[in-house]
Amino acid sequence: MSSLLRPVSRDTLTNQATETIKRFILEENMEPGTKLPSERELSEMLAVSRNILREALSALSAEGIIAKQVGRGTFVEEFDKEVALASLSNNVGDTTNVVTVEALKEARAALEIGAAGLIVERITSEDIAALQEIIDRHEAKGREGKSTIKEDIDFHLVLLKAAKNPVIEEMAPLVVELFRRTVAQAPGAVRYPPERIINEHRAILAALEQRDLTAVRAAMRSHYYFQESSF
Repeated sequence: MSSLLRPVSRDTLTNQATETIKRFILEENMEPGTKLPSERELSEMLAVSRNILREALSALSAEGIIAKQVGRGTFVEEFDKEVALASLSNNVGDTTNVVTVEALKEARAALEIGAAGLIVERITSEDIAALQEIIDRHEAKGREGKSTIKEDIDFHLVLLKAAKNPVIEEMAPLVVELFRRTVAQAPGAVRYPPERIINEHRAILAALEQRDLTAVRAAMRSHYYFQESSF
């Protein structure tokens, strides 16, 4: 079994989350006293559990990079940015897997576009409603300026589940790992406006509602920028 389909170890997730938050603070050039997003928002941004997030925050606190203030939140401390930058891994928070983010993107696209026929044939009204609810939530959080990484992940997990194939469902960790690695590589991605993604998700959903396989595949290819590829 590919290591991508095995649960990522707790230590690896904690280290990855720690480095991603550190990169986020450095890339955003956060000054001392800047308040970080809430634990819930950070856990959604990083696609990790609250327990993993708290371990990462504790590690950063021990390094003197952040300080948690009871009842107020988590704030950036004054720290040596050069030292923090030098401490970052060259492997962008992942020292156990040499698979590139690009390879993960290609695999995710091949999986979902390849499963499109099954999804169109087997998707239920409940699946359609779930996808619509995710898009609505995605839109609402985008208007509030909150991270929408969780909604993006949820949309693709529901798509895979709609194929009603247990083997395809078992490949869901690939999707989560892609988002996790993308954010680890470029933490600033959590600030990107979600309008384009929402519109592309709406196009996929509209094609699914019509049970139009050609339109579904075209919307997926457009979403993944694989119009000219073999997918």
